[in-house]
Amino acid sequence: MKKMINIKKQAGFNLIEVLLAFLILSIGLLGVAGLQTTAVKASHTAMLKTIAITKVQEIIERIRANPAAGIAAYDLPLGTVGTDKGCDTRSATILAEQCTPADLALNDLFVWENSLVNAGLPDTADTDASIEIDASVPPVATITVYWKERGVAMSYFSKIQQLPQ
Repeated sequence: MKKMINIKKQAGFNLIEVLLAFLILSIGLLGVAGLQTTAVKASHTAMLKTIAITKVQEIIERIRANPAAGIAAYDLPLGTVGTDKGCDTRSATILAEQCTPADLALNDLFVWENSLVNAGLPDTADTDASIEIDASVPPVATITVYWKERGVAMSYFSKIQQLPQ
């Protein structure tokens, strides 16, 4: 008489189930990698915008620190640069004797414009700034920083009104 062999039902995973689980996991990881790439790009854009905001705030503070020159002295058409008057490197006594408020304004524009690329904005021909003065009373200055990121033109602007003296 032949003995009946009791075959137990398999109690593990078969190959198809493992491959299907691996496929689902792979698709999920690809989605996470795509999100990571998007997050890095957005983070870089935010960093450049923060730099632009900081640089605009810097020139606003320079304008406010030189009220004798007035806002009109800070007119900076797009594509131009201020003049290096050496006002930043002189002592306070020499500065008071040799740098007029208008000289200090030109020097402020020179230093500020040259600091845009050193601040971290892209070093391209498209990185520029302008300060447009509105002839209203009191005058209003529109300060704009331009740069190009991944082929897209970007800008940030802010306005400042001349305070009464």
